[in-house]
Amino acid sequence: MVYRIAFHDCRNSHDAEDVMQTVFLKLYQKNPEFNDEEHLKHWLIRVTMNECKRLIASPWKKRMEFFPEEEREGHSQKTGTDGYERMRERELLEQVFRLPRKYRVPIYLYYYEEYSVADIGDMLGKNPSTIQTWLSRARKKLKKLLEEVKYYE
Repeated sequence: MVYRIAFHDCRNSHDAEDVMQTVFLKLYQKNPEFNDEEHLKHWLIRVTMNECKRLIASPWKKRMEFFPEEEREGHSQKTGTDGYERMRERELLEQVFRLPRKYRVPIYLYYYEEYSVADIGDMLGKNPSTIQTWLSRARKKLKKLLEEVKYYE
């Protein structure tokens, strides 16, 4: 879960591995007390997103916008269907990556990790209605991006 979120946010496997390592190092060093497994998950997601943000904002980090096809394919959800379906899935994922971060993260948590709007709000420290608004705006932006690349044809 940590790696998937980091990969989705950082957009490459090397940075995602660095973030994952940092997150688990913080977990080991701080050894925080958790009420239950859900609390641990929320903590991991929050720390992962903060580490991604820190990495992306760092002045020496040059962001890479190109994703090798094998990397995208390896981290997309495998459906076990034909090549056309996988190609469509990659196209969709590319357009999700083009969304601004504040929309990309909730979309990922909602559709790929299957968290509720309330849970995402807790993780991001935002009101659930804000998350619903972001999801709605993200869907509209994503639809526009998909129309630009003729995804629906």
